[in-house]
Amino acid sequence: MSNNKNVEKYLWISAVMFVTYLLLGSFIVSKNYLELGYLITLYVFLLIAKLSNRKK
Repeated sequence: MSNNKNVEKYLWISAVMFVTYLLLGSFIVSKNYLELGYLITLYVFLLIAKLSNRKK
């Protein structure tokens, strides 16, 4: 069971890293602050989910 949890954890981490890579690359190429806003919003929601999950 713990092996499945590790796979899920690393898959989630790799997905977040991939989205971060895409948004940062898009921001660097286009200098559009909307992509940076999307990235900040993504991390704010991840932080809120992590904190709300920790309280339960």
